[in-house]
Amino acid sequence: MRTKPSLASYVIEQLSFLGRISSRSIFGATGIFIDDRLLGIVVDEETLYLHTGPTNLDDYVSRGMPQFRAYPNAFDLTTDHHRVPSDVLADSEKLREWGERALKAAIEAAKAKQLAGIERSRRAKQANRKKTP
Repeated sequence: MRTKPSLASYVIEQLSFLGRISSRSIFGATGIFIDDRLLGIVVDEETLYLHTGPTNLDDYVSRGMPQFRAYPNAFDLTTDHHRVPSDVLADSEKLREWGERALKAAIEAAKAKQLAGIERSRRAKQANRKKTP
């Protein structure tokens, strides 16, 4: 069970084994970053959202955990982060496991975005070649 006065400090302490960890303000909350990659978002002293993807999304959805909405009044502006269940947050070992899976999901998402960017660039070059006589 956590005894830290700040949830962000507790999360940083528990997930520091994952890499170079830092925090900064984001969306009016505190972003937790591993090697400059957004891993989690601490909204208040009781709410943590971690990065989700195909490999860990079911863990959150099966428990009915909501997706983080940076701007609640926006039509469909959500992120790839879901709320962490309170029992996981209270158990440091579980939190480390979920944090590790969240980092893997974040890395997979970054690779997919990078590949999509490479493909867009390739298509743009092909289109430019077709235009030139």
